[in-house]
Amino acid sequence: MNTSETKYYIGIDGGGTKTKFLVGRGLEVIGEYTAGGCHYMQIGFDGVETLMREGVHSACENAGIKIEDVAFVYAGFAGYGDVVSDQPMIDEAIRKAFGDIPYAAGNDSENALEGALAGRPGINIIAGTGSIGSGRNAAGEFMRCGGWHFALGGDEGSAYWLAWNLLKEYSRQSDGRSEKTLLYEAVNRALDLHSDDEMVTRVVNEWHLDRTRIAGLAPIVSQLSHDGDPYAKALLSDCAQELADLAIVLYDRLGFADASDSSADSDNLVPVSGTGGVFKIGPAVTEPFARILSEHGMEYVEPAAAPDMGALMLAVKHDQRI
Repeated sequence: MNTSETKYYIGIDGGGTKTKFLVGRGLEVIGEYTAGGCHYMQIGFDGVETLMREGVHSACENAGIKIEDVAFVYAGFAGYGDVVSDQPMIDEAIRKAFGDIPYAAGNDSENALEGALAGRPGINIIAGTGSIGSGRNAAGEFMRCGGWHFALGGDEGSAYWLAWNLLKEYSRQSDGRSEKTLLYEAVNRALDLHSDDEMVTRVVNEWHLDRTRIAGLAPIVSQLSHDGDPYAKALLSDCAQELADLAIVLYDRLGFADASDSSADSDNLVPVSGTGGVFKIGPAVTEPFARILSEHGMEYVEPAAAPDMGALMLAVKHDQRI
């Protein structure tokens, strides 16, 4: 008799920068594969189909199993469910990619939440290339917050947001609207600029405003903060506030306050985890983030598992419900 411990599953965590495929015998990981980002606005619907099909094939090959051995796939996608009119095309691309394999799909915030809190009620904030918050209460109600398109000024607190603000401040310092700090020379070095106006040429004309490439400048902010640059330190503090704001809204809208006795007992604090590269910056982000959460009945916790493992956990859960 096949049980979830003996069946093969695939969990897929599809972000804007990379897509991770995990193959498990139950929850025991036996193979994996990593591809590029899978946001449909970046690679198109056909690109999503191709990436998913090739990724599943490669992951199975690495695990030493056949595709027909897979009992269930769960795929979490960046951008999934964000634009209602685009959803039929995304779903069709996924259907074609997976063929006869039973599957379920959702936003990548769902598997990040599942992994970060190991299925417990609570909140998770993703701050990678983009940002979004998600939460699930004890009644099983799920909700998201944030994740608005970066072109509209959304994805606050993300790596892209940090880099965008870095370049904005560079332009101010170049003009003399702000006093020059370590930031000014750091951007010149990072972009290999021979004159200040080359910044626009580099980012707009050569990079074509590529979101992932711009987000790749975010580590400069972290290093500048470590070196004592006042603007970078203030920006990371603002970043923590933006990310905490997502958690505060989810805490209120999911009724966590109503479900507790509102005491200061740490046992009653709602767990909030953070996943994505921005949280890896360290104390400059996590300390103010944790402090703000504690003022609103929440507690910052380290992720129990990565988003790709969360996707594998959801694949097993969905199969058990069939």
